[in-house]
Order: sequence, then C-alpha cells, then structure tokens
Amino acid sequence: MSAGGIRRPIQIEEFKTAIGDMPSDELARIRNELGNSIRHLERSNARLEKYIAKIEGRPKNSPEVDSGDELESIEEGDLQLYQESLRENQTVLNNYNERIEALDQENLYRSSHKGNGSTVPPTPKTNVTTANRGAEGIYL
Repeated sequence: MSAGGIRRPIQIEEFKTAIGDMPSDELARIRNELGNSIRHLERSNARLEKYIAKIEGRPKNSPEVDSGDELESIEEGDLQLYQESLRENQTVLNNYNERIEALDQENLYRSSHKGNGSTVPPTPKTNVTTANRGAEGIYL
C-alpha cells in the first residue's frame, strides 16, 4: 500500500475544522460513536488492569472479569503486552475525550450563536486531508 493510501486518525485541529462544516445531526452521530468506543475501551482497560494485578500478585476485585478460568490462564510473560496495551488504550481514550470536548464546544457555540456558523473561521477544504475522510465522514 502506498503512503498516500494509509489512513491515520485525524489530528484534533483538523477534527475541529472538519466538524465546523458538519450538520448538527452528523455531530450527534460522531459523538455517539465516540461514546460507544470510549465505553468499550474502558471495559477493556478494566480487564487489562485486572490481568496486570493478577500477574503482579495483587488481585483486583472487579466485576469486569467474570470467569475465574480466564484469570487462571494469564501468564507472567503477558505482563508487558498488557501494560503496553493499557498505555495505548489510554492514549486513544485521551484522544477520544478531546474530540468529545471539541464536539461539546462546537454545539455550545452553535447554540449560543443560534446556528450562525461554527467555531472555526472559513478555511479552504484542503485543511482536512482526503486520506482522513471516508465515504462515511471523518476517520476518528
């Protein structure tokens, strides 16, 4: 695959620019999608934290992991993988939360200005690269 065909998450400033041009129903759809992704990542992180705690010998009581058998199959060699996954998930969560905040700010601006525009000044459409915009909108 060529470098031009690689999709990367849109940077926060590009995201803010892109949402300024979107209708409110699209903003709501994106916010719901982000919220769903956040819930899944938080659940995943709770599991990872429980696995890490078990490997480190400090069991963590959490309803997130139902099966004792699942915890029994955790091996010490998995510790680094779980820790790296937890860090990566936290980075993604931070990015998603930034986007939620940007959406909230855009909605606040629109409601305070009675829909007269967005928080961003008009800019050429080239600010958001086409590599980050798919047929369904922006790539989060």
